[in-house]
Amino acid sequence: MDAWVLDIPAGTFFLDFSLMGLLLVIATWMRKKLKFLQWALIPNNLTAGLLGLLLGMNGLELLDLSSDRLGTYVYHLIAILFIALGLRSPQRKTGRSSMAFGVIFILTYLMQALIGMGIAFVLIYTLMPDLFPGIGLMMPLSFGMNPGIAYTIGKNWEAFGFTNGGIVGLSFAAMGFVTAYTIGIYQTRAFAKSRQATDSGSSFEPANTSGLLDTPDTSQAGAITTTSDVIESLTLHLSLIGAAYGLLILILNGLEAGLVWIGAEKEIQTLWSFHFVLSPVLALILRIVIQRLGAGHLIDDTTMTRSGNVVMDFMIVASIAAISVQVVVDYFLPIILLSLVVGVASWYFIKTLVGQVFTEYYPERLVTVFGNLTGTLQSGLVLLRVLDPEMKTPASYNLVYGSGLALGFGFPLLLLINLPVNYMDNLLIGFWLVFAGMAGYFILMALVWALVFLRKS
Repeated sequence: MDAWVLDIPAGTFFLDFSLMGLLLVIATWMRKKLKFLQWALIPNNLTAGLLGLLLGMNGLELLDLSSDRLGTYVYHLIAILFIALGLRSPQRKTGRSSMAFGVIFILTYLMQALIGMGIAFVLIYTLMPDLFPGIGLMMPLSFGMNPGIAYTIGKNWEAFGFTNGGIVGLSFAAMGFVTAYTIGIYQTRAFAKSRQATDSGSSFEPANTSGLLDTPDTSQAGAITTTSDVIESLTLHLSLIGAAYGLLILILNGLEAGLVWIGAEKEIQTLWSFHFVLSPVLALILRIVIQRLGAGHLIDDTTMTRSGNVVMDFMIVASIAAISVQVVVDYFLPIILLSLVVGVASWYFIKTLVGQVFTEYYPERLVTVFGNLTGTLQSGLVLLRVLDPEMKTPASYNLVYGSGLALGFGFPLLLLINLPVNYMDNLLIGFWLVFAGMAGYFILMALVWALVFLRKS
């Protein structure tokens, strides 16, 4: 079943999300009771995903949570997440530090891709000649980006010989979380313990390790933009997200019909696998239209951000619970080898780049970038909160806007990685050409880094 075809009965759909909700509740209770989870700063969505993996159809089979359905949810949720974030107010200023973050992101994507592909080629020419040659590209997709993107591209490649590619992408993403919450937390605690954090209020332990507040905090709840007797404000925001996603599906269906009309049917897989790229662009256009119509004040950025956070929580639960133990066993050597080498390389590479341009808030910026480039944006914020509980430093600002810039810088890479499967009969040669193209792009971005940032640092 193609990931974009949501051929799931309504009852099954709602039951799946109710089970994932139950897992999140159990994970929240576990975080409050288990000191290890508090010490390790493991987010509840990650714990819930691991519970789903243990209890679902890939584990003890106590819960009817199948990889196919969960993978489909991940595919759709990633686009919905980007729409929620894209509907927020457009920011005109990003600042030089956020631009530096964006270039660090793209350089790290390229580094992860080059190392991943290099190891994959070695395995193909030695121990695993039947290995899909694009597997090395799962490293920037899963570590550098997020589980939804890794699943979408991996699922697309299944039609070209990448057996269980979607689940392999989620498996690499899980290893990325392990990296973020081992190396990242160790270094974060070392910074906090030695008082290297620039915020004098930082301490060895976060302010609230259980994640539950005794007194509700209303300062970050968001603005109410409607009267509830007409329409609930949250309902309006969710409706805008849903309407935007419906429009995205209509556009994609129209583009698919156009591809069929011009005889380019082989591009249909690629079209649907890039829905997460089109979704923030569409959301940005819609937000501009809404602003021009004078209705921009009806959209509250905090509410949109919180809606996106809800989507991310469920997406991570689904992405972890969808992992197949059998697939991990089948790909054990490349998963472990690539994850270990790329994880360690990412730490030293990011540490070098951040240290070259940032002297202020260096610890905060380092752990934020590392968490984001091995886990997700949420992982970066989790590590940052240990050093900067109230988000006083510019690290979180740099992270958000740097991620947006990285999407623009990284778009050519997303086009490049699909060229072998779409246009070449010999995939191995095709991915060697991708390797060469990425090496050239790495050199180009390294020159930009040296001329624009190092010279002025």
